[in-house]
Amino acid sequence: MTFSKLQIEEFISLINQASGIDLSEKKDILNVKLPNLVEKLHINNFDDFLKRLKFDKNIKQEALNFVSVNETYFYRELAQLKEIIYYIKGLQKMTNVLCAPCSSGEEVYSLAMLASENFIKDMFILGIDIDSQMIEKAKKAVYTQKSLQRLSQNEKEKFFSPLESEFTLKKEGFCRHKFELCNVFEPKFLNLGKFDIILSRNMMIYFDTNSRLELMGRFHRILNSQGRLYVGNADLVPETKYFKKVFEYGNGSFYEKI
Repeated sequence: MTFSKLQIEEFISLINQASGIDLSEKKDILNVKLPNLVEKLHINNFDDFLKRLKFDKNIKQEALNFVSVNETYFYRELAQLKEIIYYIKGLQKMTNVLCAPCSSGEEVYSLAMLASENFIKDMFILGIDIDSQMIEKAKKAVYTQKSLQRLSQNEKEKFFSPLESEFTLKKEGFCRHKFELCNVFEPKFLNLGKFDIILSRNMMIYFDTNSRLELMGRFHRILNSQGRLYVGNADLVPETKYFKKVFEYGNGSFYEKI
């Protein structure tokens, strides 16, 4: 199967419109891998694929799954997670947390594990992701050794049951949590509810500037007054009228809703 430069550019544009992801520097990879996706979907040519991508929800979801980056593991950027838990414990009230994206669930469960160890019960965590396969994996909560690489042996034994070459998470004593398939740029996102804290770590690095700006506005709309936004170390966060950056001595930084 062959396709033209214009067809690749149209695919990149459609993905950007749908998700904010900027694939403009990935054309060489797309040239190699896209034919496999189209053939997997049993579509005869690239023109038909592009047409169906515009209106077929199933084709669109397969394409979004295809372009998603899902590298994660338990206790990733642990110092920041501990700071979030310390902040939540000090609030002494019901706290709603959004993880966007949540990938295969490791971040949500990492927070739940830390909350359990700090006797925090009044906490709800919602994990959302654009990749349907990752949401299903998060719900199953079965992981490989690679995902547990940062955990001590005691933590593995406390929170996981070995199952052949994998590990099943024990959820007893965890705070309430939930996973949903959701695109941050679709209307559903603004109807998820209100949150005290948003974790959006290592997502904006894949977005173009306009998408980052739009996302900050959408985060602002679903955060409660003085809500906090925590981002990843590599994220490129634009300056906006919606947030101010707050530095905490020895504890990194966060963005506070204005």
